[in-house]
Amino acid sequence: MPDSALIPTFYGWILYQSRVNPHASAVSFEAKETDYRTFCRDIEKVTRRLHRLGMPRTARVAVHIQNSYLRWLVNIALARIGVMSVATSGAARELDFLKAQFVVSDRPADVAGRDAIEASFQWLDSEADAWPPFEDLQHEHDTPCRMVVSSGTTGTPKKAVLTHGSIRNRSRGTARAYGLNSSARLMTTMSSATIGGFMMPVACWSSGGAVLLVDVVPGQRMTDLLLSKPNVMMLSTAQLGGALETLPNDYWPWQHLVIYVAGSSLPRALNRAVRSRLTQSLFIIYGSTEAGSVTLGHASRAEDKPGFTGYVLPTAQVEIVDEQGARLPPGKIGEIRIRSDGLVEGYADEPGITDEAFRDGWFYPGDAGMLDDENGLSVMGRTRELMNLGGSKIAPEVIEEALAGCPGMRDLAVFALRQAGTDRPWAAVVPDSNFTDAALVKLFAKVFPKLPSLSVARMEQIPRNEMGKVLRAHLGAMVQNAVKRTEAQAAQAGKADPSA
Repeated sequence: MPDSALIPTFYGWILYQSRVNPHASAVSFEAKETDYRTFCRDIEKVTRRLHRLGMPRTARVAVHIQNSYLRWLVNIALARIGVMSVATSGAARELDFLKAQFVVSDRPADVAGRDAIEASFQWLDSEADAWPPFEDLQHEHDTPCRMVVSSGTTGTPKKAVLTHGSIRNRSRGTARAYGLNSSARLMTTMSSATIGGFMMPVACWSSGGAVLLVDVVPGQRMTDLLLSKPNVMMLSTAQLGGALETLPNDYWPWQHLVIYVAGSSLPRALNRAVRSRLTQSLFIIYGSTEAGSVTLGHASRAEDKPGFTGYVLPTAQVEIVDEQGARLPPGKIGEIRIRSDGLVEGYADEPGITDEAFRDGWFYPGDAGMLDDENGLSVMGRTRELMNLGGSKIAPEVIEEALAGCPGMRDLAVFALRQAGTDRPWAAVVPDSNFTDAALVKLFAKVFPKLPSLSVARMEQIPRNEMGKVLRAHLGAMVQNAVKRTEAQAAQAGKADPSA
């Protein structure tokens, strides 16, 4: 089908599944199973209510709904009536950034200057049954449908817009890549504000599977998550590590569970622990909000290949280029660039940032990497985060992998600080009681004898984004400020005590 043809919303596939297998489970939420027939009826009622408000097709609608099921009903209904939705925390500053004209919310929000729409489960009462049915619209391929805010590790938010066409293309590719079908019971612990948390459920519903909606809280036990019997899970690396720690010692691995992990590199120790204690079917993913899923591979292949993220999917194309944009052969490290089905064309309201990241039909995510002879991709870190230590360029992830075996660390992140005119390596550590700085410094010197000596900063928590990626710029600024304060205090003490 050419991109210029009119296409339906992704709801068309949900409606199709409700006709083919109306009593199959579509949603599991709060110990209740909702079949496809009921799911579509609820979507229709919410659509009728929102349609009666007369929102213009060009509107941006921020969704600020705590209840997961109601939130999805609103997201799907907005897609049906042809306005673009975006998740929000409800903060006025964020709404200004999103340029949202409407806010649909089930809780208090600062919506000054915007039309507020109060959502509730009363929308599902019988009143809407008496209103005329909503006649689904067809859309051009490039009609905006969903905005996803992505800041990556830079901390600078960017608004990527998914069109109806890109959602259709991504849904097809996601269902095939992740094996989603009518037997799938998908649980993703990622928020629908993220690209994975949005596209995975859409692809699962399009395939006739069930989506298990959960609101994960810190410290939640993995055994609790498994009570609803998922057979497909998608988690960030940080979420996977936290969930594994909650497993009882006598837990037996579940053979029918497939886990996909995304967001940051998978440490070797966590890789082994998950496959021995939880499931052998552990897969790693590399992708982005802008390009969707790019690579996928079994985690066992990454055990002895630091940074390995799997093989390039048939729906994507990856090249490694040098600083002049020339393509590099397999085995050479350079900058990653991507093309994919469903690739967004740029960022809303940000032409300057768009021109930097999207060039000549390629998306440049800002990652350094290398392809092998089998089109397997290893990501070495962010190009702007590569550390020049004593003339040697090295990614912080490489050092983190080498230091991961040091005892007593609950979390670790490596970064560089500019000191006395040169970049020097630092490790931020969230320690346990048996951790010592000396042991980590000694291990670093043994593995990297030609690099400058390592400094250690102890922290209660390492700053990470929602996908678990380290916010290194923020981390470096935190430690730099702490170092300056310490130096200033020492200098002040020296003035007070000249004999010191």
